Amino acid sequence: MIRIREHLDEITGQGKYVDDLELPGTVYLGVVRSQIARGKVTDISRSDNVLLFLDWDAVSTYMPVRPDPRTKNLVKMPIVSDGRVNFVGQPVAAFVTGDRYELEDVMEEIQVDYEQETPVLSIQDSMREEVKIHEKGNIAIDLDLNGGDLDQLVNSEVAVERELLQDRIVQHPMEPKGVISYYNGDTLTVIGSFQSAFRVRADLQEALNIPPERIVVYSPPNVGGGFGNKVPAYPEYVLTSLASMKLKRPVKWIETRREHLTNPTQGRGVYSRLKLHARRDGTILGLEGMIAVDLGAYAFTLNTTTPGFIASLTNGPYKMRFAKLRALGVYTNRPPTGPYRGAGRPEAALITETLMEDLADQLGLSPVELRKKNFIDGEFTTPLGVKIDKAAYREMFSRGEQLYYSLKEKHKDKSVSFIAFTEVVRSSPGEGAKVRIGRGEVLVIAGSGPHGQAHRTTFALLAGEILGLDPNEIKVEVNNTSLIKEGIGSFGSRSAAAGGSAVIEASKAVLETIKRRGMTVKEAINSNEVFEAEVFSRVSDLYTPGIHMAVLDLDKETGFANVLEYYAIDDVGRVIVPSEVEGQLIGGILQGASQVLLESAPVDENGNPVYGSIADNGVPTAVEAVRKVVTEAFSTPSNTLSKARGVGEAGTTGALAAVFIALEKALHMKLKGTPYYPYSGT
Repeated sequence: MIRIREHLDEITGQGKYVDDLELPGTVYLGVVRSQIARGKVTDISRSDNVLLFLDWDAVSTYMPVRPDPRTKNLVKMPIVSDGRVNFVGQPVAAFVTGDRYELEDVMEEIQVDYEQETPVLSIQDSMREEVKIHEKGNIAIDLDLNGGDLDQLVNSEVAVERELLQDRIVQHPMEPKGVISYYNGDTLTVIGSFQSAFRVRADLQEALNIPPERIVVYSPPNVGGGFGNKVPAYPEYVLTSLASMKLKRPVKWIETRREHLTNPTQGRGVYSRLKLHARRDGTILGLEGMIAVDLGAYAFTLNTTTPGFIASLTNGPYKMRFAKLRALGVYTNRPPTGPYRGAGRPEAALITETLMEDLADQLGLSPVELRKKNFIDGEFTTPLGVKIDKAAYREMFSRGEQLYYSLKEKHKDKSVSFIAFTEVVRSSPGEGAKVRIGRGEVLVIAGSGPHGQAHRTTFALLAGEILGLDPNEIKVEVNNTSLIKEGIGSFGSRSAAAGGSAVIEASKAVLETIKRRGMTVKEAINSNEVFEAEVFSRVSDLYTPGIHMAVLDLDKETGFANVLEYYAIDDVGRVIVPSEVEGQLIGGILQGASQVLLESAPVDENGNPVYGSIADNGVPTAVEAVRKVVTEAFSTPSNTLSKARGVGEAGTTGALAAVFIALEKALHMKLKGTPYYPYSGT
């Protein structure tokens, strides 16, 4: 069994997180936030008990965006209010105190007056544009995505249509966001709970107009989760940096859990109305319809890319002939959305799999029979141009089919679902790595940003294999812009495929250098010279299949559901650390299930959250955990050096659809979206 070097500090409370760091002379940032969802700021009072006050006049800049280039109405988020506010919790102003315990007192002294306006809170209301949030309207991006053989539409003999609303959910890493910024007159150093130090540096470079060589960004040894929430920079990172540049002192901001509830980014928020066309023999032809994504109040980080991304994945692992889709991103008076574990993959899988289930019902076919008839064999290019690479599609389906019928026989009084999906592993454009050997040390440096994925253990294993060393002899550093020229970060299930390949490539390069010198690795370690190789390993996106099944029991008296057993069959490529693969799947499955049965982020008619704590959002605990999870890994090597495929988002992608469909079977009804509460009637 592989010993995970990261785990001991974490489970014994010896981890070092951003709030454990206290630089000499540190001062503290507080943020005044909007109490209304939409309106004008008419007046802001100030406090005399602050070291610095930052309003729009002092800041006057916007958050960087990585938009879909087809975005027609790009409205960036101001760092602090530019005179208007568009969601509850939006930063209006910021201040700095010398004592963190003074923050709440000062907050109470600062008063903000508003001229309140009617908010737009739903996707449907936004699309109607009866009230326009921004000058050019509410629709940020509107795409017509047509591909394949559209003439096949006339061959449609049967069609099923499904309308779904996947409600927003709050992302809940165990550690909220946090940052310390320090400007020494030449270099800005930013330390924080990040998934991508390089992305944060790029965002700060753009927002502050500082050359990248004068910005150093890194994370402490431990980052307490992320789920996508900790990839980009946020207004508070810019504000701490600006404050430090003015005060020449370290400035710390630690997000409170209450702040986190309304801060960007929230996940999901997708409305869809799609139709699946087929022949009467069960041959599916294609998809037609509309997908609309709630972007929140502004274009922020990657959110305008989400509509097109979801649409591109609705093909699933099936031989679709055509796609005729409209994909929209619309503004609402709610916090900006952004990638959340799966980031489009679970949303697409739910849309496609519910349609497949409906079609099977319409045609009188078993859900397995319909999927089997239309399942791809391996390499396949979808009507919208997605190139799916070779994996164990048919072998996995056969195994899933066998397991499904045995579960149906075993659980005759329970509902059992069977779903299939293709997960995209966002490994492009690659990852950076450096390997340095000499003066008694072997050091691996990677551009990834682990936040619970045991990269130090994984990369030490991979480097050790190439160099012929015990992994325990190898030190690993990650997520630090000062140690490596180029990096990307950790998201999109990419780290084993992209980061692992970079470590292997750098290890091979330094080994060749050592061999050319006529030395062994051990001799190189003990020499006074330093042997070093740095690479940026280019990797393309990967596509990998999953077959998932949920066994669900419904309490007939209360209407509440429990997932009794869950089975996940995934092609993960090479398994580097088996316990990590299993752990990633189990955690993802719980998050997918909880989106169906527990989690939401509701607001009242004025846009005020009707949740006041993490407990109100329906976050799952050990009590709600799936009682039995069985994972089964197929290992078709990817075309990367590491031979790995992604696994971090497979559990969430499969579980959302598997649990949703199992619940529908138990209820004998079609649901309108997520989440389902017995008392909601949806």
